Amino acid sequence: MGEMVRKFLSFLFLGFLLSGCYQSSLTYVAPATGGLIQGKASQSLASTSLSYAIKEKTGKTPLEHVFTEKQIETIETKKAKLNPCEKNLEFCSAIKTRIEKARTELLKNRIEKTRKQLKSLNSKEIAKLKK
Repeated sequence: MGEMVRKFLSFLFLGFLLSGCYQSSLTYVAPATGGLIQGKASQSLASTSLSYAIKEKTGKTPLEHVFTEKQIETIETKKAKLNPCEKNLEFCSAIKTRIEKARTELLKNRIEKTRKQLKSLNSKEIAKLKK
């Protein structure tokens, strides 16, 4: 019974420490994960802020306080093996190109929409906007 409680607490503690590992990889896809609807944005912000504060005060990330340098190196090596950009640079550059193209198109659409709205305003409405 005591060992089961110890394992549970260990997993809970490790889950808290490792919760920031995936956050940097979800930066670009966060809106697609639905985290904002479920209130995960505040949790993510709190966790990231806490990690940043610890790094600023001590010079080490929370994981660096728990793991040895060899363990951290092993983790980074395994993460690099799983990273699609490390395996296939063409794939990664194609995704970056598509993201940039989508951003440019979105910005262009917003600018065009604003121009149309401004053109449809009469002189009284324009005077209100200037004030």
